[in-house]
Amino acid sequence: MKNKNIFFIADAMSIHTEKWVNYFVEQGYEVYLATFSGTNNTKCKNIYFLGRTESKASGGNYHYLLGISKLAKIFRKVKPDIVNAHYSYSMGLIALLAKRRSKIKCEFSVVCHGSDVLAPPKPYIFDKLNRYILNRANKIFVVSDQLKDKVESLKIDVEKVYVGQYGVDISDSDISKDIDILSNRAYNANSRIDFLLEAIDTMDYRNLNIVFVIPNIGDMDYNILLSKYPYVTFYKHVEYSKMINLVSRAKIYISATKSDGTSLSLLEAMKLNCIPIVSNIVSNRSWILDGINGYLFNSKRDFLFKLNNALNSSSSESIVHVNKMLILEKGSYGKQMNKIKEFMMEKQ
Repeated sequence: MKNKNIFFIADAMSIHTEKWVNYFVEQGYEVYLATFSGTNNTKCKNIYFLGRTESKASGGNYHYLLGISKLAKIFRKVKPDIVNAHYSYSMGLIALLAKRRSKIKCEFSVVCHGSDVLAPPKPYIFDKLNRYILNRANKIFVVSDQLKDKVESLKIDVEKVYVGQYGVDISDSDISKDIDILSNRAYNANSRIDFLLEAIDTMDYRNLNIVFVIPNIGDMDYNILLSKYPYVTFYKHVEYSKMINLVSRAKIYISATKSDGTSLSLLEAMKLNCIPIVSNIVSNRSWILDGINGYLFNSKRDFLFKLNNALNSSSSESIVHVNKMLILEKGSYGKQMNKIKEFMMEKQ
């Protein structure tokens, strides 16, 4: 039986897109990818660039709307069996409108990664937009129970929702742990980077190697942080392979997000033998049991208490062991993507 052809609409520079697209390419599917990115980091050869304007991670990418007509023409030419869009109110909207304009008949699915549903700009407006898009999707992929709850609150049929992150590659890491504390979340209000830095600034950091990778930060804010926290090593952005190297060298991984999907960064930290100290939110509670395989915190005082515990703990080997077993059970890339494929190909 011939494999269905799949058309992705997504950021071709994103590691999330890379993981999804590469899996289906390697499985022998006929894969197409349309993107507003200037670079394609995936293995897909059937690539369509929809625009040349640089996309902004902070939002406001209204130029996406200019790509609808071009994408509709591509749909009519390719006649995909499945259209899969990554991020609901952006690529999901573009894909849905292009599909309607093209008048092709195919299955339409959307992948919700986190902020597109949990923390959109102007929630009153974007909740309605997400409801419009997701109600018209045949299948919806969400990466955490917190996202599922939010999608359900939008009055979407949960029978068409798959819950699960695509996972991480399972491999052993034997790199020296020379970084004491690592944070690698983007610089925005949801990540609360300033909260973490202000908390760490109250402790004795003189002998600690502390690294913050803070994508999306502006030059002015970056220079302020460099001046205010000279004992911290900051990176604006690092390529994925270097990021993995930094995580593998870290003893403790910290994150203070107010809302999240299942964080790929958290799964990578668990796989690479870090002790996770993360905010006490629904998505993190799905992976971390406080004091057993990491720590959850609610306040600055709580964070510092847990951080001091981790820095002076004798139970790191136990935490590492539990996380290895957990990732093998429910975080393996190959296993998770196979489940995603089965749900995607399942007839309704």
